[in-house]
Amino acid sequence: MKLREYQAKSVFSDYGIAIPRGRIAKTPEEAADAARKLGKAAVLKPQLGVKGRGKAGGIAFTNSPDEAFEQSMRLFGMSIKGERIRTLLVEEKLFISDEWYIAVTIDYAKRCPVMIASLEGGVEIEETARHRPESIFKLPVNILKGPASKDLAPVASQMGEDTARCLETLYRIFREYECELVEINPLVRTAEGSLIAADAVLNVNEEALFRHENLIALKKQIPVEDPIAEEAAQKSWTYIDLEGNIGVLSSGAGLTMAILDLMHRAGGTPANFLDTAQIDDEGIYEAFDLLSRAKPMRVLLVNMFAGLNRCDELAMGIKRYLADHPTDTPIVVRMIGNLEEEGHQILKGLGILPFKKLEDAIQRAVELSQKRKT
Repeated sequence: MKLREYQAKSVFSDYGIAIPRGRIAKTPEEAADAARKLGKAAVLKPQLGVKGRGKAGGIAFTNSPDEAFEQSMRLFGMSIKGERIRTLLVEEKLFISDEWYIAVTIDYAKRCPVMIASLEGGVEIEETARHRPESIFKLPVNILKGPASKDLAPVASQMGEDTARCLETLYRIFREYECELVEINPLVRTAEGSLIAADAVLNVNEEALFRHENLIALKKQIPVEDPIAEEAAQKSWTYIDLEGNIGVLSSGAGLTMAILDLMHRAGGTPANFLDTAQIDDEGIYEAFDLLSRAKPMRVLLVNMFAGLNRCDELAMGIKRYLADHPTDTPIVVRMIGNLEEEGHQILKGLGILPFKKLEDAIQRAVELSQKRKT
């Protein structure tokens, strides 16, 4: 789960990290009122789950409530990377003397948390890593012991003791909230010498939310951009919307990605994919129902490997769904595993020719999609 900037800053503030004065606005009138109450130059920042708002022209600086109103009118009419702007954070404009980058994330190669600090803030860390890697400190942390003073010494010497303490605080947040990424970019030193988090990122492991009631409350404040994806997530499934015309229902994320690659190679384009992992007859019924409400598709490709579940039960789930919801969308099924032949017989009774080889099923789905238009 990706908290919005204003939510992450609220958490940071609770831990003693300084943040700019600001207010949330959901209308131009609220933006103007927020700028008026700040009483000085302000910055309007869309609260989104995607990056790149600055490059997309999504951040506005204003010097009066009237300007805040006009600029917010423009911003509320925008979408950035497919996400509509519904909320603005209206903050005081900071007068900056230095800006840096600090973060804590997971180093999967070393299997440990890593603290990251850079002398260059306000730009993407990937860009800095490509062109000026010498300006980045990467500090692996023993997860059993936490960061030691010697670990933070390079940051303290180059960026100040208070910056090192701020990074140590980020590590506390990272551990206590079971995060995947905690980031401040930029962390700024103002002209008056204050150290302030000008931006904030806090991404939390979705599976850990049940242990954090305050995060569950924050999640409810985040607009649902894709209700189908949200519904899938509630079932611990993964739904991704794509731009093609072949729907994909499969079990296992790795296999699903392989299907998408094979489909592109065969000349097809996926409309979406739904990864359900292991499901039973009721699960496949619900998966068909969800995909039917997602978007139009020319063909539905179903790939199921039955291990602990059973092919005959999966086929019965398909049969029951089609009896309740007749469709003229062609369905291509590759189904192997436990009670495979029994499952295949049920599918044949429905007029669905089952496949054993994945490549053959994908080829058939692509052929049907090219012959048929929605």
